[in-house]
Amino acid sequence: MRTYIQILTIFFFLIILLALPLAARGAQEAADDGKLTVAVSILPHQAAVDAISGGLANSVVLVGEGQSPHSYEPTPRQMSALAAADLWLLSGTDFETALRPKVVSLYPDLALIDGTEGVAFRHMDAHSHEGEEDQEETLDLHTWLGKDPYLIFIDHAVDALSEADPANRETYRKNGEAYKAEITREFNELGKELAGNEGRTVLVFHPSFGYFLDEFSLKQEGIETGGKEPTARVLSQIIDEAVTEGVSTVFVQKQFPVSAAETIAKAIGGRVVGIDPLSYNWLDNIREIGTALKESFQ
Repeated sequence: MRTYIQILTIFFFLIILLALPLAARGAQEAADDGKLTVAVSILPHQAAVDAISGGLANSVVLVGEGQSPHSYEPTPRQMSALAAADLWLLSGTDFETALRPKVVSLYPDLALIDGTEGVAFRHMDAHSHEGEEDQEETLDLHTWLGKDPYLIFIDHAVDALSEADPANRETYRKNGEAYKAEITREFNELGKELAGNEGRTVLVFHPSFGYFLDEFSLKQEGIETGGKEPTARVLSQIIDEAVTEGVSTVFVQKQFPVSAAETIAKAIGGRVVGIDPLSYNWLDNIREIGTALKESFQ
């Protein structure tokens, strides 16, 4: 039995060794095309970089489709991509805290830019239901769904790309301004469509929509607290509050389980609606979330 396990261990170790050169070669090929290579942490920020660069720069993302920045760990391929990048635009998400010192040590020439510098961080709701331990008030790191934080990220991206590739500075600036104008128009339109619902509660599984909902003076109520699913007692309290406030829709992110949300939706005679806060198609996703909210209030 021990010999079998040893063979398996050696086999997987060889696979990793073989994958590393392939990953490095892929990242190196991107670097060798003469374009600037920009690393980002999450897909919504990759969309911003791509819109700004207009194809003049390569972008690589760490937290890919279906992954969560709360539990993310980089693969050898992604570390190789970081090694080949010219700069990394940080998102302020959880995993960066642990990864950043390692990256600084391994890749001292990689420029790190804080894409959230200047953001007015909101605090996570510090409330707790009866029977729960009080939750410490912490900063809400889900900045990318808010209009103003996203516009700030775009400004940082434009400046970073322009400094690293001054020959294309004017293109980056024009593309950034055009993208910001498009975003502002979308949020203004959503503001008109959601008008009259100020103060209403939006029930979500994981509280990642605070910045977005703040734009329209809506309240966020999270089912999950502190990374833990609710107890039966807390579920009952959430259901009572939802009935009292006339909530009929439970929003669930695709990165999280749906069982608790389905229990609540069934109890209140409502429905579960899936939304993805980490979609690459950021602007389309903003419209979809806004439309889902509007329908939930009807």
